[in-house]
Amino acid sequence: MRDILLLVILIGLVPMILRRPFVGVLAWCWLSYMVPHRLAFGFMASFPSAQVIAIACLLTFFFSKEPKSIPKPSPIIWLFVLYLWMILTYLTHDQTEFVNYLAGKVFKIQLFTLIILAMLTTRKRIEGALWVVALSIGFYGFKGGIYTLLTGGGGRVLGPPGGFFEGNNELGLALVIIVPILLYLVTTLDKKWQKIIVWSVIGFSAISVLGTQSRGALVAIIACGAFLWLKSDKKLMITGLLIVAIPSGIAFMPQSWHERMDTIVESNEDAYDSSVKGRFNAWRMSINIASDQIFGGGFNAATRANFLVYAPDPLDFHDFHSIYFQMLGKHGWGGLLIFLMMYYFTWRLAGKTAKLVEGDEELEWAGRLCRMLQVSLIAYAAGGAFLGLAYFDLPFHILITIVAISTVINKKLKVRETQISVIEG
Repeated sequence: MRDILLLVILIGLVPMILRRPFVGVLAWCWLSYMVPHRLAFGFMASFPSAQVIAIACLLTFFFSKEPKSIPKPSPIIWLFVLYLWMILTYLTHDQTEFVNYLAGKVFKIQLFTLIILAMLTTRKRIEGALWVVALSIGFYGFKGGIYTLLTGGGGRVLGPPGGFFEGNNELGLALVIIVPILLYLVTTLDKKWQKIIVWSVIGFSAISVLGTQSRGALVAIIACGAFLWLKSDKKLMITGLLIVAIPSGIAFMPQSWHERMDTIVESNEDAYDSSVKGRFNAWRMSINIASDQIFGGGFNAATRANFLVYAPDPLDFHDFHSIYFQMLGKHGWGGLLIFLMMYYFTWRLAGKTAKLVEGDEELEWAGRLCRMLQVSLIAYAAGGAFLGLAYFDLPFHILITIVAISTVINKKLKVRETQISVIEG
């Protein structure tokens, strides 16, 4: 039944995409983040759903009257520099079957990242895309939150099979990233029943984060909470909420959860479990390989052969489990620097845009959204330190959303200036 329903939805989406290219963007986001075809049990599980939507979207976009220009503020300039560096990384290493697959996946994501950016031309479109992205991930947060309550926190919540956040740690971080976005989106709703639904998704997603039993997600929560507290003018209210929410959540979780969280910080390196020690070994390996090769070890840097040469413990084979060491090990010191600069300028652009619209009732939505997207970036920066999600499309979507907001606001302000000039003239 699921397979038939999904097939009917896909068939119905194609003609809509051919008439309205932005529907293709929404459909692509839905398939990319919710990965609904992976929830099917029959023929749709292997059906090329994403390819069908991608072809329809690309054809419609290039033959439509949609603007094809890409805004080029600092984050996008650095994004293009990153593209160039990754291409050089690809060309300077062996193009094995796995390397071709991973590089193809990365560049496919980036192609659609640019297409989405080109079509994020209005507030309605910006918010529409965020609704689809946040609720697609929030679906697993809602479902996982219920599961956590039913199992008393003993069951570990996982993401959709085949997606970027299939594992419990990855899902935990993805949920922390989308909660600030949902906190903004709920303020745009007028109807009470709609707000109840979104608040339910937010609440169950928060519970689900605990249910993932992810140490990285917990670090991300702490970082986000600290940032919100520092930036908020309602510190007393936030403090009160934290005093109520944190002890309640901690008290609900079983002893196994507490034991796992207690291992986040140990007195010395030898006290950590084998999983953390393996990460330390992989991180040192990434430093060694980046110091030896300008473009790092390539897309497939985390191989047993490289561990034998560059790792302190050559037999302790692990993935990098960190966005920073992943970029360092795979793309060298230059790749890591470009990656950091890209998100640094994204952060700055969000802050500048928020300040630009302060006190402007018509445009204050942009400031609120930029602040919430900064919280999402904090979550990614903190939680990503322990997860290999450097290629994850969600942070790139946040980047282009901030760029799109800035572009829309600057155009609006220029129109105002023109109108004032005409009136005064």
